[in-house]
Amino acid sequence: MNVAKYIATVCALTSISASAMDIDVPGLMKTINKSDDPVLMIIGTEAYRFDTITRGEFEYMYNKNNNISLDGPMSMDDYKELFINYKLKAFDATKRFPDLKLNTYTNEIESYTKHLAYPYLIDKDLENQFINEAYKREQEYITASHILIKGINEKSRKKIEEIYSSLKKGEKFFDLAKKYSDCGSAARGGFLGEFSAFDMVYNFETAAYNTPVGEFSEPFTTQFGYHIVYIHDRRPKAISVKAQEIFFPLETKESYVDSVFAIAKKSKKFDKVAKKYSMKGDAKKDKGHMGIVKNDGKYPQEIVDKLFKMPLGDIQKFKSSFGNHIFKVNEIETAVPLDSAKYEALKKKVMSGDRYEAIKNKVAVTLRERRGFLLNDSIIDLASGYKNTDPVAMSDSLKKIDGAWYYYNGDAVTTDIFKNDFLKFHNSYVRRTVDKFIRTEIAIDTTLSYKQNLINFIYSKVDIDALNSELKNIAKNNKEFVYALKEYSDGLLVYAASEHNIWGHKSTKADSLSKFFRERKENYQFDNPKWVGVIYSVANKDTLKKIKSIAAKNPNLDAFDFHNLVNDKVHSGYSSKKGAWVAGENAILDKYYFKTIPADSTVESEKFPLVYIYGKESKIPQWHTSVKGKVIADYQKELEKNWINNNRRIYPVVIKEDVYKTVNNH
Repeated sequence: MNVAKYIATVCALTSISASAMDIDVPGLMKTINKSDDPVLMIIGTEAYRFDTITRGEFEYMYNKNNNISLDGPMSMDDYKELFINYKLKAFDATKRFPDLKLNTYTNEIESYTKHLAYPYLIDKDLENQFINEAYKREQEYITASHILIKGINEKSRKKIEEIYSSLKKGEKFFDLAKKYSDCGSAARGGFLGEFSAFDMVYNFETAAYNTPVGEFSEPFTTQFGYHIVYIHDRRPKAISVKAQEIFFPLETKESYVDSVFAIAKKSKKFDKVAKKYSMKGDAKKDKGHMGIVKNDGKYPQEIVDKLFKMPLGDIQKFKSSFGNHIFKVNEIETAVPLDSAKYEALKKKVMSGDRYEAIKNKVAVTLRERRGFLLNDSIIDLASGYKNTDPVAMSDSLKKIDGAWYYYNGDAVTTDIFKNDFLKFHNSYVRRTVDKFIRTEIAIDTTLSYKQNLINFIYSKVDIDALNSELKNIAKNNKEFVYALKEYSDGLLVYAASEHNIWGHKSTKADSLSKFFRERKENYQFDNPKWVGVIYSVANKDTLKKIKSIAAKNPNLDAFDFHNLVNDKVHSGYSSKKGAWVAGENAILDKYYFKTIPADSTVESEKFPLVYIYGKESKIPQWHTSVKGKVIADYQKELEKNWINNNRRIYPVVIKEDVYKTVNNH
């Protein structure tokens, strides 16, 4: 990860202008300082103040994070020290990178702000609407087929319209699906089988539930493309049934079962037919009544599944793994009560995925309507006619467009007002259509038409303005919102700065790790001794003689220093391998030192046929690479410790003790 990119995301805490961001995150985070919440501590200097931390923010962080510590709750004094260290890390990041400019990673903090805000923007009526809709749909199964034309573009739209026209003229859905659908279900005439709420993407589910049995929908879109759905059947989703059964053993002739089935279908007295023909022991007494059938293990799953799919009052024949059956369903219980537990379970499902996106779209529409937003379709159509105009010539073309593009907050947004924004949009669209992978100033969806991209661009401008207005009210009236936003911003800063100061290249540089390790190598002893040293594979006798001569003249060198000395004195004619091994881990050692393989075994290479080993058995490694994971972890702890100590030394922290005494006690 690029540290500059991540620190730039939290420009709200630096000198970067808020105007560069779509959402005024800096303004939102300053809101809390205007409240009556007393200041607990100040981190930084008067000349470059980083943060004023209120009692409420500290309480929020302490109460939220202290309960999830693996070591159990901390005392407030202990937590205060961790909190200060955390804040100082963020402060240090802003001090060291003051000139960073905004980039695409700004989206991260803005995206989180929106995510944080939506629960405040979704009113109870809208929440109830979606939860009740899901609850109602959950009570039913739908059997459907569909036709899919992949892609959301003009070509796909025209194709689905042609198919829709053919359907309205009376052509069979099965045939058209088999011929044109881009889905794997095409081979089955588009047949999808049975599904219920949450089984399909929300747009598809909605189209299916809004289409009557025996009819097909109008074309609609999902992220997969254009669809038309046909509804074969709808049935209640049973949670229990009351049923009767006429039973026959597997060996019963099928013709006999069929004859009894015909009698049962014609008879108005299923009781009498069951009593007379069923071969189950108690049939004459209970007349085939099965009691209440649930998914509780009392009946085999295949029987439960069959009964749950049967319509009320229907009589059907069924062959199971243990017999032949004729069933009649007399009662169906369908609805799990929408009590508080069911409501909360549904809420979790509704407030996620594409349903949540639909809710957010509803919120956006509501915010636009509240501010009197109205799009001028005639101007949008006129502007869309210039989609192929060279960006250089577009300024002249705009002179031909006179009027309001849209209305918002009582104002008409005319060409003079919208000109610069439109030129940015048009330039981005033209560039993106030439190269769909190029990054543009305005986001362009190449699967959509020029007109739809323009409308979406206008929506995004209006939505951001409306959202900023709402966010000010949310921040003003909900301190927890501001606390959470500051926590996330700090988190981005600390993560980015930690990668720069602790986890990144600095902590994996071989020289730094080696130096750190050599100063404390006794701390990294093996559980059991290993052969620790250097294995030399040598090309010729002259080179071998040089290496042996160095060893003879320096008999007390450890393997680390010997290896460095050989590298300094002998520049060619050998390769070396340094480290620590036990028997069975290195073939050369197994032959020359451990002697666990025959002496005549060939383990040497053709290029370097001679061998010299220098080392001994020891619990103490000579190179950090033998215990690299532990060394890196310890070195990172050392880097963090030094970082914290340095922050504490150079950055002032003022704690208001009178306010601190009132934390969680006011």
